Amino acid sequence: MNIAPEIFQTPVTNLAGLSQAQPENATGDNTLDQDSFLRLMTTQLKFQDPFDPLDNQAMVAQLAQFSSVAGISEMKQSLSEIASILGNNRLSDAKEWIGHSVLVPGNISVADKNGQYAGEFELNQATDNLSIDLLNDAGEIVMFVELGQQKAGPVEFNFDSKDESGKPLDQGRLRVRINGGSVSNLATWVPVASVKTTEGNGPPILVTPIGNVFPAEALKIG
Repeated sequence: MNIAPEIFQTPVTNLAGLSQAQPENATGDNTLDQDSFLRLMTTQLKFQDPFDPLDNQAMVAQLAQFSSVAGISEMKQSLSEIASILGNNRLSDAKEWIGHSVLVPGNISVADKNGQYAGEFELNQATDNLSIDLLNDAGEIVMFVELGQQKAGPVEFNFDSKDESGKPLDQGRLRVRINGGSVSNLATWVPVASVKTTEGNGPPILVTPIGNVFPAEALKIG
């Protein structure tokens, strides 16, 4: 004969033959933790039919399954906490880049706090008349330099932008144009203004005047 408290109704879950039910005035949540499972199992054993006892193998299987699920849940929580810590560490490291400049691939150059437009590229073959122009959005040459004869290899450039009083002059975003030679791997230095996070503990993002940059995209930091 099965005995069950009368205050329970509408069985909602069955674990190893035990009906789990909710009282009418229940206010708890619908989760079943390890303590709750053990209490239910104890109640099940207490009120089982002595002429039709629970199958031991079925009970052991249920216990093993619940332990596995509980272990996975705890592991997931631990991994989530580790990911959060690593995300915070990455953000903390990236914040140290604020105020510095990073070298990123591209042909758009911006001034740093000293008014310098700088970058570098690879000259694929020697040339006799290498020159570099910086152009504004209208396509007008704002600054230029004649480098003349150059050997193949890495070439660095630096334009010093000043006003009439000698103070740093920010002329906005300028496009780099290289004349008189075949080049590759053009990159420019851009200042890091701030750092922001991404969703899901992703890598932090460096905010620069030319757009957002991931730390992994930075070739150098200065």
